[in-house]
Amino acid sequence: MRQIRLIAAFVAAAVLLSAQESGMRALGARRIELSTTGLTEFGANTGSYGRLLTSLRKLMAGSVFTVNLAGSERTAFMDWLRDHVHITNAMKYWAPDLKSHLEFFLEQQTPEGLYYDYYDPITDADNERLGVFDHRFWKILPGGKVQLCRLPLEADLEYLMVEGVYHYWQATGDTSFVRKWLPALEKGMAYSMNDPLRWSRKFRLVKRAYTIDTWDFQHPPGATLAYNHEHPRSAQMEKEIFNIDQNTPMGIMHGDNSGMYAACRQLAAMHLALGDAADGQIWNAEAETFRARTNKVCWNGRFYSHFVEDDPLPAHLSHIDWKNTLSLSNTYDVNRGLATDPMAESIIQTYLDLKQKTRTESFAEWFSIYPPVRPHFTGYTPGSYLNGNILTIVAGELAKAAFQHGYEAYGVDILDRLAKMVEQRGGQLPAPYHPDGTVDGGVPDNWGQAAVVSALIEGLAGVVDRGALFESVEISPRWLAAGIDEADVTVAYGPSRKQVRYRYKIDRAARGIRIDLSGDTKRYRLRLLLPENAAVASARVGDAAVEPVIETIRSSRYAVVDGALAGTAVIGLRYEDRR
Repeated sequence: MRQIRLIAAFVAAAVLLSAQESGMRALGARRIELSTTGLTEFGANTGSYGRLLTSLRKLMAGSVFTVNLAGSERTAFMDWLRDHVHITNAMKYWAPDLKSHLEFFLEQQTPEGLYYDYYDPITDADNERLGVFDHRFWKILPGGKVQLCRLPLEADLEYLMVEGVYHYWQATGDTSFVRKWLPALEKGMAYSMNDPLRWSRKFRLVKRAYTIDTWDFQHPPGATLAYNHEHPRSAQMEKEIFNIDQNTPMGIMHGDNSGMYAACRQLAAMHLALGDAADGQIWNAEAETFRARTNKVCWNGRFYSHFVEDDPLPAHLSHIDWKNTLSLSNTYDVNRGLATDPMAESIIQTYLDLKQKTRTESFAEWFSIYPPVRPHFTGYTPGSYLNGNILTIVAGELAKAAFQHGYEAYGVDILDRLAKMVEQRGGQLPAPYHPDGTVDGGVPDNWGQAAVVSALIEGLAGVVDRGALFESVEISPRWLAAGIDEADVTVAYGPSRKQVRYRYKIDRAARGIRIDLSGDTKRYRLRLLLPENAAVASARVGDAAVEPVIETIRSSRYAVVDGALAGTAVIGLRYEDRR
């Protein structure tokens, strides 16, 4: 449970949380300042969106630290692997080192294929876990000063490690690293798909204990309000909350399987980058299998059900309507590509409807789960810590999904509200909130900040790397939806400093859109969002006339131009009102 972790990250104010400072000093951790000059940024002409990205960049750059592990200095964004990977989704655009922390966890993979999730100094108060969980879930590093642990019920680490290596490969093009660690990544995936504690023989999908979505604690029989982080916890209580064995009731949680789907796609892409077409095809086929099974088992007609029973549901959990509970990974399911386009639209519309439905009970619709569990879940009452609180993680993922699936106005609405929150809090953006808008606790702020950064870059600015090093890039500027007529955008990778740059300008009076494109891109797909009721009259790349393809997503229409880039390109589009 995140409240009782030894959190190694620095808060946005660039100081260690005081309760963990002595423990981190025992590991030799120290904060470092990143230089982000010349890397990812939006120009001044992008208004509040550029200011939002700048604020988030400063917050996240101030939360980086180094720590010596296994004889090497590692650069980390959090000490927990799962959080570190989620944060890498944004830090790849600024941080120069995405490898060392990942490689530490890769090096510690167990013979059966599982990964540990976090490390503590051996003197920390959590040491009782070494005797609580089976030895397969913990170890002590040589020297006897650092312990590695995995909460046994965590079901997401193996696919998240694939995602972490994929981020690193995209940002560096380092195929030698990929070649070295692909066997370990595939071993981890095999562990998830074979271990009896992870794999459902009934559904042939990843299973887990009945947690709140992807989170790491369950509700044992007889749990009371004393189970939350505000009360002293015994070893027995730790075991009840975090442990699993062959008798633990389990179900299918959609987010684990959308993660596996995405990891299969990422493994396929990395194999193809190494020239291994056959293995790439195998993993792409495995991805389709995950998609078909998950969509059949978990889809309730509107969104993915929170859980589907694998084992018979225990009596103490039977009051929860698992089928009709909306949980946070629905937004990940869209962005990982598991949901078909109609399913994605249905999920986004569900949140949009929820915004209206809950307008008198919550300041935002970005719920961890909805409805919350009553009277409480493992001691957390409705509206607190994952039991129906509000998360910027959901906000960021939902905004990106909205931009990419024809709900551009909704994506803008979410970003506008987030920008206002940052301004009201003096440049800060905590991740968790109670529905009344007060700040909650326990969720890493930079995880939520990373999700919002991704929405700004891949959603609003529309820059999506379809390979590595921006050599093949999709660019879908959606500034029109935000009322921005001119935008300068630079998106770069921290480790390699490879980048793509564009200047977007729409002249409404002359009915023209112009893109000046430059950077390290070799192939591009430019998708220009058209004004409502506009029809393309002509398009040019430099002096050459081209015929764009029109793509329609819901009521949104994009003019699509594909091309090769050798340094720079100017793409111009003329449009007229449709008759």
